[in-house]
Amino acid sequence: MSQRGTLSRERIVEAAIAMLDQGGKAHFSMRKLAGAMGVDPMALYHHVPNRQALMNGVVDQVIGECDLPQPNGSWQEQVRAICHAFRDLGHRHPGVYLVYATFEEWVLNEHRLNEAMYAALRSGGFSSQAMVRAARMLLAYTENFTCWELTDWMAPYSPEERAKLIESLSEGDFPLTTELVDEIADVDADAEFAYGLDVVIRGLEAEAGGKG
Repeated sequence: MSQRGTLSRERIVEAAIAMLDQGGKAHFSMRKLAGAMGVDPMALYHHVPNRQALMNGVVDQVIGECDLPQPNGSWQEQVRAICHAFRDLGHRHPGVYLVYATFEEWVLNEHRLNEAMYAALRSGGFSSQAMVRAARMLLAYTENFTCWELTDWMAPYSPEERAKLIESLSEGDFPLTTELVDEIADVDADAEFAYGLDVVIRGLEAEAGGKG
């Protein structure tokens, strides 16, 4: 039975989030979404004008689920909490996170995320220019690391992948890479994310004169 009478923008956005997280952007279409919801594709357009408007709602809602910390504690603690929350969001909504990574329009909850990062950095005594640069660096590091995880670039190597790496090294003279094969193949994403974040924060501590 058609669900057109019970359709709403909220239901369509929720269904689109679920479809994107399950199958990714490549397997998403308005027609497939309508089919999953048991309605005619044209029924969707009574609530969302086009696919771009739907993606705007999807991205905004998911970014709004980022569990931002309360503005207390040191700036370092706040920054770490924001970055970990932003990464965790990608694990909960992998398909939508990858859409967000290439999304070109601003959404309200993206400003909310940036605002929290600016506030954390301001509490550390950063200048206006340094706040903006530091926020971009921290969020870009987190976003790109998470996208690597979601596309399997940041995962332990399988035996087959390890063997292919070793085989590829035999075509040239790469002594250090050959020596480091075990370390390269043994990926601990949690540890690597924390390591990189610590390096960035230590650099920012030097920039802020050790304030915090």
